[in-house]
Amino acid sequence: MKTVLPWLWLVPVPLVVLFDLGTGNGWWLVAASLVAAATAVPGLVLAQRRPGIRARALLVAGLGLLLALALAAASGLVSATTLWLSLVALAMLARWQSAKRIVWLLIAVGLGNVIVPALIPGDGLTFAFAVSTLVVVAIAFGLLMRMVDRSLLERHATAAEAERRRMATDLHDLVAHEITGIVVLSQAAARSDDPTLLKTTLGRIEESGSRALEEIRSPVANPAPTAVRTPTAAGAENLRQRLDDFGTSDDAETTSSLSLTAAVPTSLWPVLDRILLEALTNIRRHAGPGARVSMAIASDATGVELTVENSGGSGGIGRGSGTGLQGLRTRVESLGGTLSAAPQNGDTWRLSARLPLGSAQ
Repeated sequence: MKTVLPWLWLVPVPLVVLFDLGTGNGWWLVAASLVAAATAVPGLVLAQRRPGIRARALLVAGLGLLLALALAAASGLVSATTLWLSLVALAMLARWQSAKRIVWLLIAVGLGNVIVPALIPGDGLTFAFAVSTLVVVAIAFGLLMRMVDRSLLERHATAAEAERRRMATDLHDLVAHEITGIVVLSQAAARSDDPTLLKTTLGRIEESGSRALEEIRSPVANPAPTAVRTPTAAGAENLRQRLDDFGTSDDAETTSSLSLTAAVPTSLWPVLDRILLEALTNIRRHAGPGARVSMAIASDATGVELTVENSGGSGGIGRGSGTGLQGLRTRVESLGGTLSAAPQNGDTWRLSARLPLGSAQ
């Protein structure tokens, strides 16, 4: 249906041509009708089908309509074919063109369609007023379509930017944790001459690289929306398991505590998992191996809170871009929650997030 609607203006063309030919009002009117149909119809069709030559096609159509208007003026009558095609041309000119010569062409075609009826003896001014109303409506319709086109372009640009940000976030979630671990392990290997430690470290680097590569390949191999693999969790035990795995892989001392006095909606656990993953990535980046990490999850009647604290560590790779934490804060605030990350007494760092239970979606 969308492909048919833009071409409906062609339907009246044969009717108005036959009307002009059948009125028997002289050769001048017949000539005006045929010139309008022969020049304007191909030009307007090309303007719709080929945007690359749209300006030239509209220019040819407009000049042909001006010639047809001159012939109609010589007949002392109004050509229905010329009038209809002029209204279509005015709408297209107003919609698509802003070049100065095209604007002047629009004005010329519009005025020509008002002046020619005014030359008719007797009721010419009445006809001119009626046609002027149609001209204004055609131009207004074209400008309205111009606004719609711009709105669609803006919406497409916004959607493309949102998709780009979503892809960047997904990529960060998928590989940042593993890549940070690879860099930390590489630095540790560079400082050691122990062959056994080097072999173990290289093995862990290979495992992390393989996991990161698999995470990247998965959404590419299956691009369906459901294939995007972001951090997921079904409950507190999954978060505790993630923490334990981090302790094993990074030689960290981990502890966890749960105090769930109110049920946490299932839809909130992936968000909490994402928060924990970001916290562990930052611990790996800044604290490095040997850190002491504690996690606490507590819920009450109004919300659930996740707190991750770390201290110690032999040192990581240093400051990151900060985009992960910034994106995380935006996500939490969009759910009506709060997130804070700041140093505490001594060398302790705390990341705390609270989500209202009512934010479950």
